[in-house]
Amino acid sequence: MYTFFIIALRNLVQAKRRTLLLGSAIAFVSLLLLLLLSISKGVSDRLIEASTLTSTGHVNIAGFFKQRANSATPLITNREQIRKLVQDNVQGLAMVTDRARGWGRLIGTGGSFNTGLNGVILEESAFLKEVKLAEQSEYKKDGSNKILGDISNFGQPNTILIFAGQAKKLGVDVGDTLTFITEANGGQANSVDLTVSAIARDMGFLSNFSVFVPRQTVLDLDRRGPDTTGAVWIYLKDISRSTEVRQQLEGVLSKAGFTILEHDPRPFFFKFQKIVGQDWRGLRLDLTTWDDEVSFINWIVTSLNGLSVFLVAILGLIIATGIANSMWMTVRERTKEIGTLRAIGMQKPQVRTLFMIEASLLGLLGALAGCILGIVLVSIINVANIPISNAGLRVFLMTDVVTLALRPAHLITALVFLPLLTAMAAFYPSLKASQMRPVQALNQGK
Repeated sequence: MYTFFIIALRNLVQAKRRTLLLGSAIAFVSLLLLLLLSISKGVSDRLIEASTLTSTGHVNIAGFFKQRANSATPLITNREQIRKLVQDNVQGLAMVTDRARGWGRLIGTGGSFNTGLNGVILEESAFLKEVKLAEQSEYKKDGSNKILGDISNFGQPNTILIFAGQAKKLGVDVGDTLTFITEANGGQANSVDLTVSAIARDMGFLSNFSVFVPRQTVLDLDRRGPDTTGAVWIYLKDISRSTEVRQQLEGVLSKAGFTILEHDPRPFFFKFQKIVGQDWRGLRLDLTTWDDEVSFINWIVTSLNGLSVFLVAILGLIIATGIANSMWMTVRERTKEIGTLRAIGMQKPQVRTLFMIEASLLGLLGALAGCILGIVLVSIINVANIPISNAGLRVFLMTDVVTLALRPAHLITALVFLPLLTAMAAFYPSLKASQMRPVQALNQGK
């Protein structure tokens, strides 16, 4: 095998022009494959990051409370009991927190919109540690590049944190007052004035749906007791265990006497109409994973993955055709060589192996060059923090700068897939070469 490898390598070196042309094409396909995978993974990572900061934990225990048949409130009672059951029964916990939830209309001097209200526990909120404040120019036409406000002021009573896109719709700045109007448990309308303490940078599509206030503000607004909340959020050290933990907690909570709704893999706000139409009273718990809560925008990652597969398949087909043609030409050019090898005792399988190794080596070298270029290019793009100026594209990619995520698995995929592709493309020409009769091949080479 070592001898075959040396011969194949010498053949590639001898045919420099052909090797350089095909190797460059393979390197380009490898580079494009890595870029597409990096974009898709970057969007996926950003989706997980944004969703688990703003909209969901890794596993969620939410609740629907019905006082009457045609109503439903996002409410959990026995908050402390549920949190304790989680802490006592789930292994690999990173953090357990909860969010008080509300829904209503937020009104500013320049506009208004309906939004979810998230009541945050200040002492344990990873969101507050990770949020990035926006420059004034991101939400005001004549704004400066200064960052106004202080995230530490968010802990004051009746303060609110909103996002840049929301601030633009409302026509407000840090220090301005907003009014939030909602319907409380008893059916009456309640309102509260909230001071904008900070304006955060948009976090893609998900930052359109929620604003954030201290937890006690939501409890006061809806006249709830301290042992109530909207949802208990569970963060795991290993997010891949989310479904396993959800299923485990369904059993634990059922044994503790709670009624569990049948699993519905949709965000909680998509379920209100279904819940309102059901004939029951009291509290029922709804357990979901982060993947369930963002299922309505998973099409973004699915679309990118589909596009990546399609483009790579087309380019792979082109490369395979080029390699097959090149190998046919190689067989014709090296007819005498093949006859000589057969005459000195090389068997048909060995001739076939030689050509297959040559094609695979070409694919490996091209893929390796593409991987090196890919690593360099991805690193440059990430360091450059290239801004995305198109608003629609920012929403689609879940970020305002180009962010790529290149993983070792992507490199392994390129280094395995492309040599296999070239070997498959070279199989039939190699088979024909191995079937040449020595005398016939020597005579044709004269």
